Formats: sequence, structure tokens, C-alpha cells
Amino acid sequence: MLVPMKIDYGVRILVHLASIPRKSVEKGSDIARIRHIPENFMFQISNQLQEKKLLKSIRGPKGGYYLDKDPSEISIADVMDSLEKTMSTVSCIDNPELCKISGSCSQQDMWDDIEKVLVSKLESITIKDLADKERTYIGTTGKFNRN
Repeated sequence: MLVPMKIDYGVRILVHLASIPRKSVEKGSDIARIRHIPENFMFQISNQLQEKKLLKSIRGPKGGYYLDKDPSEISIADVMDSLEKTMSTVSCIDNPELCKISGSCSQQDMWDDIEKVLVSKLESITIKDLADKERTYIGTTGKFNRN
């Protein structure tokens, strides 16, 4: 399964905001630079995340972004749902009428089962989990810096 970059960038944005003190504001350009996200995508994705009430923005010279929810309440499935129309592994799961062989495909149940397992796993991983893991990684390797 290929994860769209939009999802990866969205997770990066939220993990970054979860890694700074609660309700701290971070400039979008800083998040883009630190997390290696093209700035135009940063702003486009952050707009979608705001619409879904995962983050908020403050305008002005001291403005930026902060999490709108506790990071322990934001699952990776929530991020995917906010940025993509579907999490289906194949198109016939969400739209059986698109199936060329009218739903009598032996593979449809298999793909549906795989989707359920994947969604269940993504629902169990939170932004907080990833931010905590990142802090541990940084603490042991010192590899992440804000430059």
C-alpha cells in the first residue's frame, strides 16, 4: 500500500505540534522547514486539518498553528479520514457498483478484510504515540534538530 504524501505530511504536521508544549503556536513556515514539507502543501494540508478541527491557526506576526485536540485523541485513521475521501484498499469496496463483475469477485471479501485490519491498526495509533516515540528516538540519537 502506498500512503499518499498528503497523509504523511499531515501526520508530520500534527506530530510536530504534539512535540511542542501544549497550546504553543508554531509558524507554518517553521513547521514546513523543520519537517521537510513543501510550504505550499503545508498550508493546503493545514487548511484541511483545520476544517476537521484537528488544529487551529492564529493570524498575524505572532501567529501560527497549534493542536485543537489532545494528541491522544487524534488517531492516524482520523488524519487519513481528514485528508482523503476513502481508506479503501480498492475502489470496489466503497463503490461496489463500479465493479466490472457485479460483486461476484472472490477477491472483494479479501480486500474488505484487509481494509478492516488496516483501519483498526490506524485507529489504535495516536499522534501522541508517535510524538512520544519521536522524543525517545531524539533523546537516544540526537538526530532531530530544529534547523
